[in-house]
Amino acid sequence: MIERFEIVTEGSQRPDAERVIFCDGTGGDLFRTGADLELSHWRPNRTPREFRAGTSTEICFRFLDHPLPGSWTVAVNNHVDIDGILSVYVLVESRHALAHRETIVQAAEMGDFWGWGATAAQRLFQGVTRFMKQGEGREIYETAFRRIPCLIDGTDPEIPEIDASLSPLKLGVEYVERHEIARTLLGDRLAHYIVPLSIAGEDDRRAAFVPEFNEVISSRGVFWPQVRARWDAERICLVSIERPGGWFHELWFPGYLWADTENFWQVPGMQYHDGMGSYSFDHPGLVSAFESLQSLDVGVGTWRLGGTRLQGDPKFQRIFPLMGKYCDGEGATAVSSLVPSIV
Repeated sequence: MIERFEIVTEGSQRPDAERVIFCDGTGGDLFRTGADLELSHWRPNRTPREFRAGTSTEICFRFLDHPLPGSWTVAVNNHVDIDGILSVYVLVESRHALAHRETIVQAAEMGDFWGWGATAAQRLFQGVTRFMKQGEGREIYETAFRRIPCLIDGTDPEIPEIDASLSPLKLGVEYVERHEIARTLLGDRLAHYIVPLSIAGEDDRRAAFVPEFNEVISSRGVFWPQVRARWDAERICLVSIERPGGWFHELWFPGYLWADTENFWQVPGMQYHDGMGSYSFDHPGLVSAFESLQSLDVGVGTWRLGGTRLQGDPKFQRIFPLMGKYCDGEGATAVSSLVPSIV
């Protein structure tokens, strides 16, 4: 649908086009009200209400469903990540994208929201993410556009290696389905997972690993949030991980909360500020629960809850969607004396 794309960074000139679509990000001073269009979930957000959805990729699909009249000739993005790449792909390679809509949306959710995706989506996410940092912006986009069809249909030459690297997701799902990792619903919006020592292993770094935004799947972590999202994408998840001398306890929020989304459950009291750098959380009941856990725990750590008076160091917010946990003095996950049933 769109003739070309450009990557703009800070200080870039406006593309030579009458009307520009800014994908997965704001146009800043380059945006011309009344002429340009924003298709994004980033805050602050100028995306028209009728196109808003979850990922920017899905928003671009909604634009294809009901395009605004006019001559839209260039799609623009200002960064490299899976949702940004796929957003532009949807507009530039629309015919192929529409034929694989669900797969492409799921792949974008895996990166931006730590979401779940079926096999083709996992391959697409993993394949693109593996080479995202191996070149400059436009070069990465062009490489991605060439490889996306083969990653989706399974003919990419790196598929065997990609599939092997995705084994942590496959194993995680199998553990839950075999009840080796126990999953219990504690309400409509709260799930509890208990990971035994036999699965978690004795490496505390792997057990406490928190994947970054758009991080490639690897053996660095034991129980990836993408696995939990298969069942609990719109739930809070309490994860209890057995250690030789006690337990790691972590409270994970839905990974989409940082974005300006439509039709996704919102955690009461959670408010993200512009971008994804900081948030506030006003929930007296949960704060009280964490204070009670602190009074019961005989360990040397502290129960922290992001966005509240129990947060401690503001850097704690950098590990979103992990919102709460038992920490040592440096903010690292610490071993709690409390068993899962008490927490």
